[in-house]
Amino acid sequence: MAIEGTLVASENRIVSVSLLVQAISSPNPPATADENVDLSAIFQQCVESAVYFLRNDYWASLAFASILSQATDPHISQPALKLLPPLLARFTEEKQNPDRDDLLLSVAVGHLTTSGALPTHHSTATGSSGMGLAEQFLRAGSHASASDIITKYAQQHPTEPATAADLKPGDDGQHQGILSADDVAKAMALIASSANDSGSQWKADEFAAGISKHCPSLSWEDVIYKLPYAHLNVKHESGAVFIVNAFLAATTGQNRPFPYSFMYEIWPDAPAQVSFLRCTLRSASIAPYLLDKHMPTVLADPLDLLYKAYHPEFTRILASPWNSLSLILVLTHLLDSKASEDARALLEAGIAQEPLLVTLALARLKIQHPRLQALLQHNVARFLKRDFGHNGLFFELFRIYEKKMMLAFFCNIHRKDPSFSRHILDVLVDLGMANDLLLIPKREDIMMLDFIVELAVFASRRGMLAFETWFPGLLAELGGDMLHASLEILHAKLQLEAARQRGEDKGRAAYSSAELTIMFKALGVMAMSPNNAANLKALYTQFVDLASELERTENERGSDEGQIEKEAESLFLRLYRGELSVDQMADTLEDLRDSLRIYMRKTYAHVVQYPLEEFSFFDNYPDKELTITGQLVGALIQRHMLSPVSEPAILEMLVKALQSSAASKSFRFGMTALQACQYRIEQLPVFCTTLYQIPAFRQNANAPAVKLVQSIISAAMPTRNAKTGLGSDGARPGVTPVLEDSGLGPYGAGDSGTAASHVFQSIRPSPLPDLGEPCTEPSEDAKDKIQFAVNNLARNNLSEKTGEVDKMLQPKYFIWFSQDIMVKRASQEPNYHALYLQFVEALNRPDLTRCILRETLVSISRLLNAETTPGSSRDQGYLKNLGAWLGGITLARNLPILRENVSFKDLLCEGYNSNRLIVAIPFVCKVLEQAARSTIFHPPNPWLMSIMGVLAELYDTANLKLKLTFEIEVLCKALTLDVKDIQPTAILGSQPMRGAVDALTADLAKAAIGGDTGDTRGPAGAGAPAADAAGTLAGAVQMPVINGADISVDILGVLSQHASFHTAESLFAQQPTMKKIFYMLTERMIREIIPIHVARSIYVAVSCTRDTIQKDFCGEPNEENVHRAAQVMARGLAGALAVSLCREQLKSKLYQTMREFLIGHSLPEQSVNQIAVGLVADNLDLACAIAEKEAIERASLQIDAVLGEAYMARKRTRERTGQPFYDIARYSRLVYPADFPELLKVRLNGLQPGHLRIYEDFTQIPHFYSQIGGATPTQSLSATAPALTPGADAGDAESFSTAQCFERFVATIGDLDKIVAAAGPDVSLSQLPAQHEACLHARDILVLAVRSVSQEESAMDFAQALVNYLYRAETRLGIDLYVLLLARMCEMSGRVAKEVTNWLAFADDERKFNVAATLALIGEGLVSADDEDGQLARLIEAGRPAAVDFAARLLRRVLGGGAAVNTRAFPKTAQGLARLVQGGRASAQVAQLVDDMQGSSGQSAGPAASPAAGGRQQETASYQHILLNWTRVCDHPAAGDAELATLVRQLQQQIPLHETGVEAAFFRACVEAALAFYDQNAAAARTGRGAFQVADALVKLVVFQTRLGARDSTRLRPVRMFLSSVALVAVHTHATRPEAFGTYQRPFFRLLSGLLSEVHAAFRSGEDWCDEDTLRGIVKLLGETLLLLTPATLPGFAFVWLLLASHRFFLPRLLEAPSGWAMAAELLESQLQFLEPFVVAGQITEALKLMYRGVICVVLVVLHDYPEFLASYALRLCDAVPTNCVQLRNLLLSAYPREMRLPEPLTPNLKIDLLADIARSPSVPYDYAAPLEHAGLRAGVDEFLTSQQPADFSASVLDKLRTGDEDTQYDVAAINALVLHAVVRITQTADGAAREAAQRVALDLFRAVLAQADPEGRYLVVNAIANQLRFPSSHTYLGSRMVLALFSKSDEAVRECIARVLIERILVNRPFPWGLLVTLIELLRNPFYAFWSHEFTRSTPQIADILSAVAKSIHPAEAPAASQA
Repeated sequence: MAIEGTLVASENRIVSVSLLVQAISSPNPPATADENVDLSAIFQQCVESAVYFLRNDYWASLAFASILSQATDPHISQPALKLLPPLLARFTEEKQNPDRDDLLLSVAVGHLTTSGALPTHHSTATGSSGMGLAEQFLRAGSHASASDIITKYAQQHPTEPATAADLKPGDDGQHQGILSADDVAKAMALIASSANDSGSQWKADEFAAGISKHCPSLSWEDVIYKLPYAHLNVKHESGAVFIVNAFLAATTGQNRPFPYSFMYEIWPDAPAQVSFLRCTLRSASIAPYLLDKHMPTVLADPLDLLYKAYHPEFTRILASPWNSLSLILVLTHLLDSKASEDARALLEAGIAQEPLLVTLALARLKIQHPRLQALLQHNVARFLKRDFGHNGLFFELFRIYEKKMMLAFFCNIHRKDPSFSRHILDVLVDLGMANDLLLIPKREDIMMLDFIVELAVFASRRGMLAFETWFPGLLAELGGDMLHASLEILHAKLQLEAARQRGEDKGRAAYSSAELTIMFKALGVMAMSPNNAANLKALYTQFVDLASELERTENERGSDEGQIEKEAESLFLRLYRGELSVDQMADTLEDLRDSLRIYMRKTYAHVVQYPLEEFSFFDNYPDKELTITGQLVGALIQRHMLSPVSEPAILEMLVKALQSSAASKSFRFGMTALQACQYRIEQLPVFCTTLYQIPAFRQNANAPAVKLVQSIISAAMPTRNAKTGLGSDGARPGVTPVLEDSGLGPYGAGDSGTAASHVFQSIRPSPLPDLGEPCTEPSEDAKDKIQFAVNNLARNNLSEKTGEVDKMLQPKYFIWFSQDIMVKRASQEPNYHALYLQFVEALNRPDLTRCILRETLVSISRLLNAETTPGSSRDQGYLKNLGAWLGGITLARNLPILRENVSFKDLLCEGYNSNRLIVAIPFVCKVLEQAARSTIFHPPNPWLMSIMGVLAELYDTANLKLKLTFEIEVLCKALTLDVKDIQPTAILGSQPMRGAVDALTADLAKAAIGGDTGDTRGPAGAGAPAADAAGTLAGAVQMPVINGADISVDILGVLSQHASFHTAESLFAQQPTMKKIFYMLTERMIREIIPIHVARSIYVAVSCTRDTIQKDFCGEPNEENVHRAAQVMARGLAGALAVSLCREQLKSKLYQTMREFLIGHSLPEQSVNQIAVGLVADNLDLACAIAEKEAIERASLQIDAVLGEAYMARKRTRERTGQPFYDIARYSRLVYPADFPELLKVRLNGLQPGHLRIYEDFTQIPHFYSQIGGATPTQSLSATAPALTPGADAGDAESFSTAQCFERFVATIGDLDKIVAAAGPDVSLSQLPAQHEACLHARDILVLAVRSVSQEESAMDFAQALVNYLYRAETRLGIDLYVLLLARMCEMSGRVAKEVTNWLAFADDERKFNVAATLALIGEGLVSADDEDGQLARLIEAGRPAAVDFAARLLRRVLGGGAAVNTRAFPKTAQGLARLVQGGRASAQVAQLVDDMQGSSGQSAGPAASPAAGGRQQETASYQHILLNWTRVCDHPAAGDAELATLVRQLQQQIPLHETGVEAAFFRACVEAALAFYDQNAAAARTGRGAFQVADALVKLVVFQTRLGARDSTRLRPVRMFLSSVALVAVHTHATRPEAFGTYQRPFFRLLSGLLSEVHAAFRSGEDWCDEDTLRGIVKLLGETLLLLTPATLPGFAFVWLLLASHRFFLPRLLEAPSGWAMAAELLESQLQFLEPFVVAGQITEALKLMYRGVICVVLVVLHDYPEFLASYALRLCDAVPTNCVQLRNLLLSAYPREMRLPEPLTPNLKIDLLADIARSPSVPYDYAAPLEHAGLRAGVDEFLTSQQPADFSASVLDKLRTGDEDTQYDVAAINALVLHAVVRITQTADGAAREAAQRVALDLFRAVLAQADPEGRYLVVNAIANQLRFPSSHTYLGSRMVLALFSKSDEAVRECIARVLIERILVNRPFPWGLLVTLIELLRNPFYAFWSHEFTRSTPQIADILSAVAKSIHPAEAPAASQA
């Protein structure tokens, strides 16, 4: 049976014989207990049995018998000899058989000849003189050594010289030895084929050594290639291992690869080949030697194109043995051999093991085998359904290698099973190919139109495109080519729907009725043949019959929100119960999302919204449900299942989750979701960057998601850009667009190195310097240390940090350091360039400097050539920063920039030729600016001036944008040059423009432009050059990709200025935070909604404009007319389309969002609806205006890019030939209807004015643009004025001469005058909508002024005309408009303002006696009320009747109210009229007016009135009048210090300011006047610098009074009185007008900060009156004022108070000397006391958060700059810190003296009692024991510490520490004072024994107090003790001992409290007090305290996790101990 099993298991004849011989001739025959057993009979039976199984194989039987016949054991040889005669009888006959086995023949003959059984002539006839090597191995058996067998064979066959007969054709004549390659191959085949897993086989190294010894010249490659022909049949992988190892051993040291390609040749034995392949693929040990390097399926090249998440799997498959096209090719060949079943099984095993490689190989080989094609499609379908892993990587590689085939496969799969369409769309979106396929269809795609339309339907359902516009657009694009295919689609879909309604097909996708209706409507308007029309009609009839049932199906189950919510909840219940896996849930949601039924799509939307709604409750979720929810959210992101609106919200939710504590459930949820969507993370660069900025996220460094994000950030380069999932196919989506992240965007990305990657060839980085060793990156630890040192680099620690970096920075790290540290920072931190340059110089590494220069040039080249840089302000900023850095490291250091690195002139020419000057000019300017710091390269350096000449040429001739001309002007200013004085070069004029100039010139020589066109379509016609030069007049119009982050409008700024809240005004007044939330929600909605509509409007507007302009202007030679028309049309269309597209969606979404927001604040339902509707109605136009502005600006840029070649063609033709340009090719294709008017036809002499007027009318399309700059439709034009600044709309338009401007102005103002004249008399500007015709004309006037070549002259001309129109105006609207326009003219030029104001104020012209115009001029600030008052008084005094009448009318109007001023603004005029009345010269009307004025004001206007009649009001008015006059004098440019000093002396003579009462009244009146002036300006929406004129003048008056005062103790009296008045007015205003106090914060701040600034400026300039003592005295006075106005006293003043207290001229002065520390501590304490009640009560509003952050910032600055102050006063400030502000307390306690060096707290066996600083006691410079005195404890504590009496003292302590207050039961300050007093007393005790005794007493006291206290008291006492754990000192040492002693000797409650206090202080962000760390480390490490054995460490899993994390952060070795404990 054993023999039978052996034979059955073997399929090879030689192997069978070998195995049988070994089995029978075993050297140890089985022993038997029975001596009578006949062994001969047994062996006879065995031999006969073996021969029986070999009976069908003669040569196997003969070899078997011949071998056994020579056995030494007669029991074996005798049976064999009996079998030989019958076999030998057939020998001659069998030898003639051509199928004989020569190997077995050789074996048999060799044995028979040796035994003499075969005659010699038989042996000779066989051609063998003896046995070969294989026979020797067969005979010897595996128990013999391979080397012995080979040696024995060599001895039997001595080497003989080779003869000519021995040499074969092709041999080199050298004899290989005793063995040929055939012999060795047969031996190897025998050994490998007989190998099994028993381990008893020959060793490969011995075999190889033996062969090499005797055959040193043997070609082992020949041996391997002969194996298939040597009967190789490997059945076990050890056989394959033997072959490989034998080759490797034989070629050791020769570096010869294993010839694996022999496996892929066609073998004679197909089953043997399949068997060998199977064995090699199973063996992992030899796999590296069998990799197919010649024909791999996947190369390493795409690695850089793949997402980081794919890299591990991609790296693995590269090393897989299945990565071979040759392998798959040979398997496909074997499928048609006799081993087809085995080959198929092996191929299926490969698909199971490596489906990606096998499928991709089948696709790349393009084998047309039906079975393989079916297999390939089947595998692709499985990848689509995610049956295989890594489907994303598969399709990425499929796209890279076989994009067209992939699309064809998708189309075929769709046609076989339409249910795959949505999976295909998912893949296309993920690959970034959906855009090309859907939005830019090509004519060659017509064959798969059904597939594309199907994808578009699903994309429409997902919100990716609008099918109602997409399908008609596709029809228009493809025309009649699409008609037949569309009809077929309709036919197929209607048949499908009919079958579905009949119940025959329920599973296939169908179109909705709306989708079918869209298709029918679009087809219905197309021109088609009658046959097609009949088909369409028939299809529509069928559709009508099916429509009702189809609509019923769509609306099945209705839209009941309650039912939908239940459906969504049931899905989540099934998910949480385990009935659905996360993948199954995602599959279900995909079905719902793409469903035909509306309710299913709504259910999907509800499920997606669920995590957002539940996010705030995640901390209460069980762990299992939380994990499942996170996995689901990740799966939704991973599969692109979120809409463009919901995905940002989900991502924002994840960011919030990860910003929470690392131990929270929200954080775990976020990490789980990230882990589930890591393949999409790289597509979201802004999200990626945001994540990496979260400290808790980065600290979780071992998480795979964190590692992935870190690798993405590290590998990101500046040339990559961002794109969405609908991006182009040019490169993979998802690469971050900035230097550090934007390797910084917004969601999505792409590779930028496409068409523009080689535009700038003039940047050539130098090669890497020879660093002596390969470049690499340092270890993570070294990276962190270097980055930490650079992060903390400052001028005061430069040498220290340089030394730290220098020690770690090896030459092999230079490239990493240059790129990741220096260049990246230089691109983002321009303010630190000087510091980084000093740092590089201090390192003094020349090779490093060269590396930095090289990496700088590399980054600059990438940014210059990136496609995204021209459109990205962020990338342009990076480029400018790098330019400044380049200039700083070269020119500023007097080092040249070599031309071989950068050729600046060539760079500018390349930018000019490629229309990329927007990146070239700013970069060059920033580099050259640094030449101003050079002593070599500053002007007139020839190299510099040659580059400046090119810039001057661009400035004069290139029609640059304003931004670029500004850059050149700034550069000239930096170099002290005038651009007009620079001689421009002529380089650009000779530069070829896009390679077309030469061809154009040659064509123009042949063409007769403007003459007889002849055959205009021919190449020699007049249209030829035009066709060549402008055949591509417009580039392809691409749909721009815009997301919310790309919106350039400052949305929050616009909303905060111009949003309206008429319906919610009272609500927002009561809850101001709701207004901020409203702003944020509105901004979010705008950013979510408008991008897609803006993109679509730009695409449509630019496309229409391009086509229209090309047609209408083909005969227009003037490029300026073309440019102007294109601009107005594109801007007008884009703006109007953007508004119309997004208005309804904005309205709906804003209403829903506002409603949800208000409901969330518990408002009644009825009120919610009303307020939400009102908010939307008030602000919808503003939101639409934002969309319009964005569309206008982007369309303006894009239409210029599209038509840029058209402009240049006209310009080139005119400059080269002097002839006008005509697009003859396009003109000849124009076709008109028969009745088309001649007047409207295009002519070759340019457009007529009437035609151009059509384009001008595009500006009349209703716009909202004015709202962006400053007005809503209901605001006045005065408030609108900022939006109507000329630059807002002038853009890049052409300029006009002064005469042209005035001509257009006259026409426009004439139209405007007609409009305002027709308006009603009471119509005001504020009542007009922004798009009103009058507003548009006003805006056109402003634009004209800007476009003038001489703006000042035009403004002057316009102003003169406007004055005339103003005084002619009879309507209120006219006056408002003309005054506003006049004000804008004055703002444009100082000269114009001076001339206009002088004329208006002082000209003697009775036209000015216009009351309405005068009041309007005063309100706009063009005329001063004081000037008008003085002028009128003089005219009244002169007896001018007209002036008296005008004055009376003016004052009557003012007295009646409604004017911007009151009668007190005209005191001189009132007095003049009063004198007229007293003299009897006034009319009755004037007399009545004077009486009315006296009655209303309560004071006499006549000169005879008593001074006391006016009382204080008159005195105040006179003081304020003095201040206003002083203000005018201060603002006058001729007023110097001498003049001002003279005025102050006169003032001191006129007013007795030395009297306290007078001085106080004077300053109070002045402060009130400053507030009133600011209030007046604020009411007119003027809050700029002009609003503070009076406040600034008052401060200057105070300074001058102090400056001119006596140099004695009273010198600061004016400052003291001024500050007292400010404080008095502030307190009074806060008390009497709290609702208006917020308005006055800015003027109060201006008054106080202005005083500081003025005094500091005087001190810095060295004025003798302002010495050190004076400055310190003023600072002290201001500090005293701030202590009067603390936030607790004036809460409305809190923010201004914090700004003043931390002012850079105040706080540093206070802290620079210890004398000011007490006041500084008191100020900080006041601020903290104000925060405490709110923080403790949990009333954390947005305002409070902002203030808390401000306090933290102040403390941080003080900690950094004045640590000695905090070290002294930290404990006092801790009394005011709320108990839950742990981080703030840590900041205060972390301060230590600057000269102290803290020991490393993690030092093993640190003995703090041995430190030198431990003996020092810290300074406590304040009365810390005062709270003890107040509590009545000080004397008792002193007595108890000394004598331990009274004995019951500890029992009374706790009672005295209680306050009895319900809010705060304990006096925190008294508790802190108790601990500190005890510590001070103990540490000041000199005697050691007494000190130890006092320590024990204090410890007993605290232990008793802790034992008696409740949890709150216990916590406060332990907190007070922990406050002593600061820097090394005696207090810290004693506090540490107390904490450790209390922990070891107290009960479990006290221990837990101590652990809580210490741990919570270590859980917050750094810094940590040194003593705290030392104490906590000792507590955790020292086994004496057995910290981990206490029950509280394991009371909950959360606490255990926290403690374990703390232990791990302190010392990694502690973590295992913690977990074990």
